[in-house]
Amino acid sequence: MQLIKTKHKIKCEMGICKNNAAYSIKMDRVGIRSQIHVCESCLNELYRLIGESVVPKSIETAKKKGA
Repeated sequence: MQLIKTKHKIKCEMGICKNNAAYSIKMDRVGIRSQIHVCESCLNELYRLIGESVVPKSIETAKKKGA
């Protein structure tokens, strides 16, 4: 999956948003509709929602076991 800055004037495809798309999310191994075009505000909202539900695992300290 890739996030690409849009070069063309395309409408945002997220819900009923009427803004112009600034980015395209390109997915691998998908048929004709392999991209989703999103504006900057929708992308920021999506980022915030993903951050609320997906929490990365914490990094363990770099200590040797038994020391």
